[in-house]
Amino acid sequence: MRNLLLSLIANTEQGRADRHVSVRRYGPGRLVLEGSANPGLFYIQHGRMELLITTPEGNERCMRILSESDLFGLECLYGTVLTPGYQVRAITYSSVVRIDLDLVDHWLATQPEFRRRLATRIAADVLRLEQEREKTLAFSVAERLVCYLRCGESCANLLPTPPEPAAPLPMAILARRIGCSPAYLSRAVRKLIQQGVVQRINHLPRIDCLENFSPCPCSAVPDGTDGLYGLIRSA
Repeated sequence: MRNLLLSLIANTEQGRADRHVSVRRYGPGRLVLEGSANPGLFYIQHGRMELLITTPEGNERCMRILSESDLFGLECLYGTVLTPGYQVRAITYSSVVRIDLDLVDHWLATQPEFRRRLATRIAADVLRLEQEREKTLAFSVAERLVCYLRCGESCANLLPTPPEPAAPLPMAILARRIGCSPAYLSRAVRKLIQQGVVQRINHLPRIDCLENFSPCPCSAVPDGTDGLYGLIRSA
């Protein structure tokens, strides 16, 4: 999707691109998207961000860590002003491309490959959210932590080999991503350190010896997930 978007922007008439494409930079902690203001399709050039929802209890929950080449703002495709129900907040210094809906509609009408890839991305996002829901219900805090430290945003249940670990998250953001309070996370980290599963590097937990955590919740690819893996990878 990254190369396709860059190609579409580069091949858009200059005046039209100037009207409908903009780039903004955000410092850590800055809100990038909130509510239905400024709808459009957003593409991350570089940086890391957290996609946040507010739970019924009024707590923030990070549903996904966004990084380079990720998209958000897809609710703009419905054609009416919708409240997305989430916020996007920068974790690091980040650069984001915003594409107006008029130009997105033009690409959807004239670029079949863009239509196909965008539909695939939406389907992959639905799968990720369903996996997130099931994981939250079925896994303990320690299991969710181990899974996230090992796999990041692409759980090994959908990948044949674990991805390279991303840069560690600050503890407060990691707690929101795991879906627990900072106190619960600290207790889980201490227990896993005692078991030899994780270690602290610069005060942040990283996997030390996964073999000491048994059974690992994401150590094998379940039967029948090849199609899901292919869908997420192609998105």
